[in-house]
Amino acid sequence: MNQGDIPLINMPVGPGSQSNGEDSLVLDYMPMPKEMHTYDIPMLPEAEQLESCPETLDLLDRLQQQLDDYTPERPVISLGLEKLSAAGLDLINQILGEGEVGLICKTQDEISYEVHAQETVLAGVWRLRYLDAAANLIRETLEIADVPSVARHYAFSQPRALSVAGTEWPAGILNAPPVLIELQHKSECYQPGDEPHVINLSLLPFSPADHQLLEDHLGSGALVILSRGYGNCRISSTGISPIWRVQYFNSTDHLILDTLEVVDMPAVACAAPEDLQDSALRLKEIREVLI
Repeated sequence: MNQGDIPLINMPVGPGSQSNGEDSLVLDYMPMPKEMHTYDIPMLPEAEQLESCPETLDLLDRLQQQLDDYTPERPVISLGLEKLSAAGLDLINQILGEGEVGLICKTQDEISYEVHAQETVLAGVWRLRYLDAAANLIRETLEIADVPSVARHYAFSQPRALSVAGTEWPAGILNAPPVLIELQHKSECYQPGDEPHVINLSLLPFSPADHQLLEDHLGSGALVILSRGYGNCRISSTGISPIWRVQYFNSTDHLILDTLEVVDMPAVACAAPEDLQDSALRLKEIREVLI
């Protein structure tokens, strides 16, 4: 057969080339994240402002000393802010800024009712605000930690046991029962330091009734962590220790990954050791500019 014997057909391709009829199939992809938060050195105050607030530089010096030697295996380091003037506190806010992770923890004890923690631009350095039941500010501190101390202490402050043996499941339930049975077994056997056990709900057929059944049995804990990075991540403690709900959203707030984790603290909530080392270097750079 000669090349000239092969008929050439011009087939249109690309957007707009296919039929839009009812029987045509269209690939509809989930929008992917389009933004990623990166470190930018904060807008630093003028020298004249710092001269009027020497206590701010003193606090940064102490923060540097503690941060240089800190590792996640060490106890959390807390620095009080009560000695700062209002102007000094404003300068600390300006210098340290806001990072990617924030949390709200309900303590409901005699010291405070709720704690709001915000990571600064230095990963592993947290700004904590303790509030009473009327949302009045009680005190403020800086903490150096992979995750704030209140997160570990209060996440499961009032845990209850998960028991689903012999339960009669309502109609319309698909996969929630085996998930709950697995969670009961893993949570009962879990020991601090064990490898996390992750159940990916995104891979399972789940009806609204399934999700409601999970919520009814797991309940809500005292801690919610929000992490902004490549998209957003919401980490919530449940009412069953140590079970967490970890959900990932893209930049258009579409849920792209929904998991349950049996673990002390989800790794995504914690600053890594290399992040803390990097924060020590960044703080040194900031102080060199200020001084």
